[in-house]
Amino acid sequence: MIRPEFRQLLMDQRGATIILWSCFMISIAVYLVIVKSVLANPKYAAGFSFAETARIVLWLLVLVDLGYFVWWKKRYLTPEAVLDNTKQVKLLHALEEHRGYLEQRAATAVSTYVTRRVVLFAIIEALAVYGLVLALVGHYLADLYVLSALSLILLALEYPSQKSLEQIIQRIEAAGEEAKA
Repeated sequence: MIRPEFRQLLMDQRGATIILWSCFMISIAVYLVIVKSVLANPKYAAGFSFAETARIVLWLLVLVDLGYFVWWKKRYLTPEAVLDNTKQVKLLHALEEHRGYLEQRAATAVSTYVTRRVVLFAIIEALAVYGLVLALVGHYLADLYVLSALSLILLALEYPSQKSLEQIIQRIEAAGEEAKA
């Protein structure tokens, strides 16, 4: 069984994930402010000669990124994938105080969950970055707004819920109980 204080430490990692999630959300607003500031300068407002080519390439990257988002989520963020011992990530420093196999297993799974969530947030964030680039190189403000909105929507849908982390911990505890029996 996982000690209550260690279980709380495991669940606290959700808070760290939410802080990182918030940073990704806030950065989209920062991109909008940057574009507004830069494009207010007439020197940059005209756009560059390669803007249309960049637009095509970046929209292709948007499609690739969306496909990668779906693939990453299905491959690495299902409870089964997070609990898979063969694909674990480095243990988070805050979870190094585990005692026993069950707590080590939970610490490893939570570390994997947090790390993979951050990667998913970065994949989503790339969409807003593409919009930022499009706005800066070609004055494509509609593209910026569409890609920023898409990023915000996807990030909102990927909010790190307590339920998702709790489910992983419960599965580890259930497996520990089965091993005892």
